[in-house]
Amino acid sequence: MNRRLLIQVTTPPVVIGTILLVVCFAVGWYINRMEANLARILSKNVVELKAAQDLEIRVRQLRHHCFLYLIDPSATRLQTIEQDHQHFEDSLAIAQQSATTLEGKACIQDITAGYRQYRDELAHLREEVQARGPRTDYARLSETHPIRHVTDPCHELFRLNEAMMDRTAQESARVSKQVNLLVILLGVVGPISALSVGYNVARGLSRSIYKLSVRVQDMAQHLEQDVGSMSVAVDGDLENLDRQLEHVVGRVEEAAGRLQRQQRQMIRAEQLAAVGQLAASVAHEVRNPLTTVKWLVEASLRSANPRPMTQESLNVIHGAVTRLEKSVQSFLDFARPPVLQRTNCDLRTVLAQSVELIRGRARQQGIAITVQAPEQPVTAKIDQGQFGTVLVNLFLNSLDAMPQEGRLEVNLGLLPGEEVQLMIRDTGPGIPPKILEQPFTPFVSTKATGTGLGLSIARRVVEDHGGTITLGNRPEGGACCTITLPKNHAEDNHAGPAGH
Repeated sequence: MNRRLLIQVTTPPVVIGTILLVVCFAVGWYINRMEANLARILSKNVVELKAAQDLEIRVRQLRHHCFLYLIDPSATRLQTIEQDHQHFEDSLAIAQQSATTLEGKACIQDITAGYRQYRDELAHLREEVQARGPRTDYARLSETHPIRHVTDPCHELFRLNEAMMDRTAQESARVSKQVNLLVILLGVVGPISALSVGYNVARGLSRSIYKLSVRVQDMAQHLEQDVGSMSVAVDGDLENLDRQLEHVVGRVEEAAGRLQRQQRQMIRAEQLAAVGQLAASVAHEVRNPLTTVKWLVEASLRSANPRPMTQESLNVIHGAVTRLEKSVQSFLDFARPPVLQRTNCDLRTVLAQSVELIRGRARQQGIAITVQAPEQPVTAKIDQGQFGTVLVNLFLNSLDAMPQEGRLEVNLGLLPGEEVQLMIRDTGPGIPPKILEQPFTPFVSTKATGTGLGLSIARRVVEDHGGTITLGNRPEGGACCTITLPKNHAEDNHAGPAGH
């Protein structure tokens, strides 16, 4: 599966799903936190409300028992009142511990102060009852009962706790409403987001399929002239597009098969043309020396006026045979290259020896030769004989381009890395543009008597050594040949000195 397409299709749903997941976790955490807070507040409110209810119950019991005692004072009723006091004080202590709001604490303080005042007035009433006897003014006693100092604060505390319970319930309802709205919002946003992402993904795929269909249609139209008429519909359907692509691929395979057959035929024709060109070149190179030899031999064999062979005639015959041998050897080297015998050599020595071989001819033509090479050995694993022959042929090409006077520059250097560079530059007219387009093509030469195989053989020898060779013209005039070879580090310290 295409990783880029997979990322483009899955990224939006994954991002939206991740956002919804984070939001859901946040909502769940918020709900749990709110529920915990509400449960804690509700628990406290329940405790406070229960304590307020207990206080009100104890107050009512005190009021009732005190009223009975003042009407009918007895030790039993007094003991009951003391028990009610103990129960009220216990409830008051619980209410003090459970109070959390300032209003509740203020009510507890009022209840405490009212309780002390109640105890004082109750003691005064007990003394009065013991001195005067039971009370008979029930209406006045009901209005001036000492418990009135405690009743109102207890009722206020109960009212405050009821109000707190109501607020807690309202807060719980509000949170529940918010949570419900948030859940509904998530329920709405999730499908809408999924629909939006699906629509955008489908739209993007449709556009891509449409563009691909258009390109397939355009390709089919361009291929009609080679593979025949083809019909491609642009409808954005993947299955239909796949069938159309299979159809186009099949037709292209047919065209590729025809092209391969045509290419093989062209290669065969080129081979035959090369053979014909080779035959013409061989005939041209062999005919002239043979004609010279034939004339001299016929002159010696002439019956009417025979001409004996002179030393000059023998030299001419020897030169013609040498030329024939050289031409034949060039053809043999091109057709059947000798095996490389590579050894570690100092390129400075090979370069110096090759220069010495052409120095005499250069001196006759008035050509100055300059050689630049590093002071340290430059070793490479080469076939010294074949590589030296390549250098001599390249030097002779430069000399042929400068019949009278000129300058031949040879520069041997090290490139940054593991390569050696050899540059051969001359001040001749340069390489013609037509030859420069394909300088290493066999049988292509600027010389009237050349075979056109020298550069081709030179490239093959250099490439067999793992190097490269390029030809070009210098901006200031003249030709430039550049050879690069891999450097050998194994024998750097054992190479011999260079000759210049």
